[in-house]
Amino acid sequence: MVGLHPLVTRPATEADVGTIAEICNAVGRALHGADDLTADEVRTWFSHPDLDMFVAERAGRPVGYLDVRRTENGKFPLDVRVHPEAWGTGIADSLLAAGESWARERAQPVDVLRGYAAERNHDLRTALERAGFRVIRASFDMAIELAEEQPQPDWPTGIALRPYQPGQDDAAVYEADMDAFADNWDFHRTAYEEWRRWHLEVPTFDPSLFFLADAGGELAGISLCYRHRSGDPTWGWVGTLGVRPQFRRRGLGLALLRHSFGVFHRRGLRHAGLGVDAENTTGAVGLYERAGMHVARRDDTFEKAL
Repeated sequence: MVGLHPLVTRPATEADVGTIAEICNAVGRALHGADDLTADEVRTWFSHPDLDMFVAERAGRPVGYLDVRRTENGKFPLDVRVHPEAWGTGIADSLLAAGESWARERAQPVDVLRGYAAERNHDLRTALERAGFRVIRASFDMAIELAEEQPQPDWPTGIALRPYQPGQDDAAVYEADMDAFADNWDFHRTAYEEWRRWHLEVPTFDPSLFFLADAGGELAGISLCYRHRSGDPTWGWVGTLGVRPQFRRRGLGLALLRHSFGVFHRRGLRHAGLGVDAENTTGAVGLYERAGMHVARRDDTFEKAL
């Protein structure tokens, strides 16, 4: 049995890309019935210089994955994945302890640990609770079926859609992203190079799926869309939908969303999704519901003081 052998946690290397992807996908299939990501997506994680990654093995068999980093605002996010065949054997507890030890060696007095668990992932949730974490926030993945032609967007007066120009528009899109989310819970301004790695240097990046709303030469809003990172050719993903505060309450967010769904549909995609803070104060959840989306899954953010 897997629990009879000692757990060995070692630094991950690029040779582990396929192993990490399979662990993540096994969790995704067990919880939600679908793969989570491709090996190409995992490979990009190794380009992040501040991200430490680990693989856990028992008897030479990969059973878990951990990554941890320190953000600029003093948070240590822990991503823990345990293969479903090893649930209930204490691996989540061991990986959380390893992540906490790594963080304590680098922490400042006011820093905190963050953990994340799907609502259905009872193995990880109970391990987080045993380790002294508490739930502080929830997020939703929302989804929509795109079998039918989508409603046409109704663009606000004075705002026009324009294509994204790679290189030329990168800095402006970054600034619009930062402005659109500056009043969100737990916001901190991401460094430009880190933002590029997460948004432009990923295998699902397609510049023709970046949609910019222009108001007289100023970006009023953005919809940065991708093919789904699972590799499922029928799914599109709205990675960032943001409207600058001075352009809100005019229907721009809904127009950008409907335009994005329309493009997905015309390209043969039949499902779309996005992630959202469940307690978003700008009314995002209600907006997405008006566009025809529904909550597909819930994930909770856990926190523990260091």
